[in-house]
Amino acid sequence: MSSVSSEEIDECCRPTSPTGDRICPECTEKGKPVLPFTISVFLKDPELYLHPQRLPHGDYYFCEKKSCPIVYFNSNNHVAFKKHELRVKVWQKEDDSEVPACYCFNNSVKSIQEELKTKGTTDVTARISAEVKAGNCRCEVTNPQGTCCLGNVIKAVKIAKGGVIQVPQAYR
Repeated sequence: MSSVSSEEIDECCRPTSPTGDRICPECTEKGKPVLPFTISVFLKDPELYLHPQRLPHGDYYFCEKKSCPIVYFNSNNHVAFKKHELRVKVWQKEDDSEVPACYCFNNSVKSIQEELKTKGTTDVTARISAEVKAGNCRCEVTNPQGTCCLGNVIKAVKIAKGGVIQVPQAYR
């Protein structure tokens, strides 16, 4: 696995708005900012799908706590969208090894395990980093968290290698 700098993780597809953290109304963990457009991409509701302007105004956040049913919330308007309201499974919320940790390039724990099995190693983070540098990521429209997946992929590699002694907080 190649080394990925925090700058690479932070710079890829960083939301420009909203700013700051808010507390999830269900689990009381801090949420990460996510753009309304990203939310609209993943909602099943045909009235909201690809219509971010129809969402109640305000800042939205992504809850990554595994045990929490809420994926997106807006604490100003008491709006929350749960797992069952989304078009895709969310990596942070699932135990399924086939759910992508990287949605742009379809890398999952299972695909990383297959690569480890066939090659004895994985260069998944290097491949993703190269794609990001080439401008080929679309995290804001493919990843439910709306930001770069490299942090998730690093965790997925550890899980695939069986090297996780304690499951990271975000994967619970």
